Amino acid sequence: MTIPNNIMINNEFASVIVSPYAGAALRSIKILKNGEVYELLSGGNNQHDPNKLPHGEGSFIMAPWINRILEGRLLAPDGVHQLPVNAFPHAIHGLVRDRKWKISRVSESSIDLEIKLKKPWPYVGKIEYSIELRGMSLVQTMEIISDPSETRKFPVSVGWHPWFNKDLGSEPVIAKANVQAQWELDSNITATGNLKETEITKRLQQGTTFAVGEVDGCFMLEEGGSAVLTWPELTLKIEGSETITHFMFYSPRHALCVEPQTCTVDAARLANQGMENTGNFLISNGTPLIASTTWSWD
Repeated sequence: MTIPNNIMINNEFASVIVSPYAGAALRSIKILKNGEVYELLSGGNNQHDPNKLPHGEGSFIMAPWINRILEGRLLAPDGVHQLPVNAFPHAIHGLVRDRKWKISRVSESSIDLEIKLKKPWPYVGKIEYSIELRGMSLVQTMEIISDPSETRKFPVSVGWHPWFNKDLGSEPVIAKANVQAQWELDSNITATGNLKETEITKRLQQGTTFAVGEVDGCFMLEEGGSAVLTWPELTLKIEGSETITHFMFYSPRHALCVEPQTCTVDAARLANQGMENTGNFLISNGTPLIASTTWSWD
């Protein structure tokens, strides 16, 4: 089988590099503005191995679950299923970010990809993923579809995990978001189910910079809410479809991760315990999960 190289899509405002065989990850987003070129993603100016996304670079897909599932125990209507624990004591970030995706279609400014869900995921289905440059916006849409042979309803979630450059050459990025509350995580980064307005919630509502390691949390959005990242060089607005109900914010040393996602951490477990507003979603034949996020710049 021929291994595809990285694929570039572009228009007059931006260029984006995608690696179908490295989890359909985005490797670079270069914005053209006033004769200058600004790279938004960490590692975007590096050489890109088409088969591997280094940790802390680019933007990867979280599916068919986002963030962490405690002890890998997926609570579903048909029972408990065991998923591989790959970040003890959790199963983390889904099962597709290291796999090879199939290219369905590619044009100058867009690409469509898909991948089948397979074991250790206990259900039969597929994910379709489209990436398109539309003017000064990058529009990404994912759809998780149950296979016609699958008779069970099952929980799924999707999300994007970009590592944005903390600065674009001058001052650090300022993050602002229409968040209303933060889900509590304990010392093991396990979801407790408590939802509250924290000091970081208030700071995000007003606009803030983050110190290294200051934030690693999941926030529930206001209805129709979005996030805005402001560097002196440009501004990026991150919006989502109505199924994007949460953002994760994470501030490692070299980047700022702002992750649009369809639910909170370990949503199926929390929903099973009677928690509300988790974003837990059950798909079945004829009822897929569709989520999109639009990243627009000035």
